Amino acid sequence: MAKKRRKDEVEEPKYEFVPPDFDEKTFLEKDVEGTKTLMITALVAIVFGVLSFLLTDISAIIGGVLIVVGAVALRYIFPLFKVNKNRVENKTMIGNYALMFLLALGIWIMLLNPPFSDHSAPDITAQKITFDDGTGWQDYTSSTPIHSGDSVKISVNVSENGRIASVQIDIYPSSSQSGTYVDMVQGSAYGRYSYTNTYVAVGGSSTQYLYNVKVIDGAGFQTVKSGAFTVNP
Repeated sequence: MAKKRRKDEVEEPKYEFVPPDFDEKTFLEKDVEGTKTLMITALVAIVFGVLSFLLTDISAIIGGVLIVVGAVALRYIFPLFKVNKNRVENKTMIGNYALMFLLALGIWIMLLNPPFSDHSAPDITAQKITFDDGTGWQDYTSSTPIHSGDSVKISVNVSENGRIASVQIDIYPSSSQSGTYVDMVQGSAYGRYSYTNTYVAVGGSSTQYLYNVKVIDGAGFQTVKSGAFTVNP
């Protein structure tokens, strides 16, 4: 038998969700303005990134300041493209300023590096002198001297962020003026170059030989590293 409903029980009100009014026109206008500001920001960032790159040879500081100026100038550039800033949220505008700075900076850095450009000289490291007296190659030290008629090999490591145009060496006795640069031979390892030749003690006495290794990259920058070895009778 079903229980009778008590008279003092209060019927709970039913909740009915009423969606707020949606202004589709206003929403679309804000979306269009937001997209428009994004496109303008990207365009301006590209322009200022390229300008900063062109000013790098004058001063890198000027290039950096120019990017900051470009980010600040956005608020004055938007009205030129008939952007209604009242339809764009503040957080969107702040995002545009940050995007302008980071994108322009990224373009500037990208243009400073190969394959677009090269602004740094090559580096020469790990210079090493070895010689062969007929028993095999060994390192040149004070306890293992080079004697007249031994084959001498000079090896270096060359690093460059772009293209290496040439690696040459000039070897001559210290009593003479510098000689003529000749090409070094590239080894199996990338960036490893060497030159081998036979040297004698001039006049039958210990002779110091000087050498200069010169590396020129594809942009025309060059680096020269010097060294010396002594050939005993």
